[in-house]
Amino acid sequence: MLFSFIRSINEERSRRSVFFKMIISNFILLLLPLALWFALYLNIEKYMISDAKNSNAAMLEQLRINMDNNFEEVAKLSQQIVLNPKLHYLLENASKELSQHYNLVEFARNYLNPYPNVLHNSFIYDFYLYLDNSDSIMKPGLVTDSRSFYEYYYHFDYLTYEQWREQLRTYHGQHYYPTSNLRISDNPKDKPVKVITFLQSLPIGNITNIKGSLTILIDEQKIHEMTKHIELANQSSIYLISQSQDVISSTAAAPPIPAALFDEMNADSGFFRYNWNDQNVIVSYTTSKQLGWYYLAVIPEELYLKEMKEVKRFSFVILVLFLMTGSFAAYKIAYYNYSPIKRVIETITASKAKPHRVETNELDFIMEMVKVSWNEEKDIKNKLKQQLPLLRSNYLHRLIYGYIEPIHQKKQSFEFLEIDLPYANFAVVLIQIESLNRFTANPSEKQWALARFIISNLAVDAAYEQLSIYAVELERERLALIVNLVEEPIDAQTSLIQKFVSQLQHLLENRFKLDTSFAVSQIHSSIEQLSEAYVEATAAMEYKLVNASLSIFYFHSIRHEQLLYQYPVETEFQLINFIRSGDRDKVVQLLTELFDKNLRNETAAPELVRCLLFSLAGTLLRILNADSASFKKFTEIDANPVQQLLSCRTTDDMYYKTKELYLIVTDSFKSERSGHNEQLLKQIQSYIDDHYANPNMSLNLLAEHLQITPQYISQIFKKMSGFNFSSYLTTVRLNHAKKLMEDPQLTNSQIATMVGYTSDVVFIRVFKKAQG
Repeated sequence: MLFSFIRSINEERSRRSVFFKMIISNFILLLLPLALWFALYLNIEKYMISDAKNSNAAMLEQLRINMDNNFEEVAKLSQQIVLNPKLHYLLENASKELSQHYNLVEFARNYLNPYPNVLHNSFIYDFYLYLDNSDSIMKPGLVTDSRSFYEYYYHFDYLTYEQWREQLRTYHGQHYYPTSNLRISDNPKDKPVKVITFLQSLPIGNITNIKGSLTILIDEQKIHEMTKHIELANQSSIYLISQSQDVISSTAAAPPIPAALFDEMNADSGFFRYNWNDQNVIVSYTTSKQLGWYYLAVIPEELYLKEMKEVKRFSFVILVLFLMTGSFAAYKIAYYNYSPIKRVIETITASKAKPHRVETNELDFIMEMVKVSWNEEKDIKNKLKQQLPLLRSNYLHRLIYGYIEPIHQKKQSFEFLEIDLPYANFAVVLIQIESLNRFTANPSEKQWALARFIISNLAVDAAYEQLSIYAVELERERLALIVNLVEEPIDAQTSLIQKFVSQLQHLLENRFKLDTSFAVSQIHSSIEQLSEAYVEATAAMEYKLVNASLSIFYFHSIRHEQLLYQYPVETEFQLINFIRSGDRDKVVQLLTELFDKNLRNETAAPELVRCLLFSLAGTLLRILNADSASFKKFTEIDANPVQQLLSCRTTDDMYYKTKELYLIVTDSFKSERSGHNEQLLKQIQSYIDDHYANPNMSLNLLAEHLQITPQYISQIFKKMSGFNFSSYLTTVRLNHAKKLMEDPQLTNSQIATMVGYTSDVVFIRVFKKAQG
């Protein structure tokens, strides 16, 4: 069958050379697994024995670790009990007197009862203490004499009471006895418990004067549970052998170990063949690091040989199937691999007006067509490269505004746009072109574009080796620099970027006569935080508003400022009164104090400036709305106070513009006021200031005092002061109340009475409404 395939291929070899090479290579590849099969077949016995050795060693090592951990629990329990100073006292002073019996009960309750949790979590079945002086047995929950204990609680099949008691009075230094039957009742029909007995004489180190002993009973059933998985895995027998070659425990129905076997065990662990009662077995063993015991696993060798023979027989079957299916698969795989090449050739030739003749090697034809495609792709890339700066600028513009894409897409975008940001740290530097007056006499749009071009190229060329910089045009007079910094300590990075900004600003100011301002963000640790850095740089640039003398602003120096300003109601009230009274000097003085107190320092926040401007504009609008003549005057000069204030670039501009607007209103009020109205306003304010504490104080009472109608007083007072009568009276009362509140001995009820309120409830409600 194989040769017939080859003959059919040779008929079309000149036309299908690629297919011929594929099928030949596939048949050659069949030889590789065939050679591997022979190598494995010849070494299969060695591999299986090695695998068994490693498997048994691993299982025995796991058994050793588990057993050592449990025997360590036995040692810990023994140490905790025998080293108890209270036990030493009982060994020396115990007797059969009733008073001493109470001490034994107390010791059992305080020091032995806590241990049942230890018994539950290990293979320890139980333990008890024997005190020779009092002939007593102590165990968790029990104190009794030795005879009662042996007759009614625990006794061994192979020991009489006298032998057992003599055993307890004989010296034992952490000695383990082989498995024995322990009965927990005197009924011979009850199934005994197989235990390994651990004995430690008391006190420790005394060989001749034995005053007691500690007995710990180890449940052999739990040891069998630990060895069960090894027994089931390979039908082996497990033995625990002491240093004196005594079998402490073994698998049920396991044959006795011949003495000659121990001559082969001359290392800490091993694996060897042995003839055991005319039967070849494989012996694996390891040594306990806790007790020095041997852990043995014995398995009949015929189990391994049986499995090996089955594997060899199965290998021959696999070989035959492999040769049959491999020949067929070699042809089919070659056919399927050639099919895509055939379809590619057909697709390429079908797309041409004059199909190319397929050459001897189809791959040569495909390579020729690929070169044509590469040339076309190169032309497209050249066209894209011409548009690359614009595409890169748009992408970086989106990036600083918070555009985030998946990591794999971002990597592709960087490669396509030729963006190289190799470092992990980023910062944003905003550059504001303040004026072109020194740069050119004709600041046209062309000159603005030239200025931006100069700044962008200078910034990129002036970058140090530790920096990677890209410039992004944001507005006509503003650019952003994306600064990528090398991984260094934060102080070194800050110093580096400060040096770069300072040199660039100096170069633009002196060589190119460009008036610029710089704002620098903090340094961030990932490109995803680039938008945050841009926001920080924008916030730093806002500080140009409050400190026009500086040209470089750093976000880290302004980010902790508190947005608080001082413009209390009393000051606003005074300002309104000075305006309505036409007092220009007082208006100027009060505005100067406000600006000096809030804005004449380098730490004033731009947000604070805007809030103060809105407050001052609000005061001005309230005055204009209350006076039609002043509002008409502002309408005639087409002055919008809010728009004019917010158009200022610096705090000095704001101060002069605010003063100008306020003086216009002041002059308007001054021209229309009369001396009579001013005198009447002073009388009204004086009377209110003198009688605010009168709970009956009202507009009617004031009108009766001045012999004027209440309506006229209300109209004049509103026009002259900007406040109605009740608001002014409430303000006066609350101002006096604030002063009285400084005295801690006065209650709310007393303060309410002293400022003219008949009820403290009304006073509190008015106070909260006014103060918040």
